[in-house]
Amino acid sequence: MQLSLPFLENPPRHPEVWEDLDEGQRAVIVDKLAQLIAKTETGKEEASHE
Repeated sequence: MQLSLPFLENPPRHPEVWEDLDEGQRAVIVDKLAQLIAKTETGKEEASHE
């Protein structure tokens, strides 16, 4: 599994949205993206605790 995401190679379309987020909000987004990527790679779905 890849341990880093290529954000620098694929910049967001609207970087101002990311820049407006605080560190906590960014951490939540990165964590959720990592979960979705892992789910896609493994084909398994984790139980949601939301």
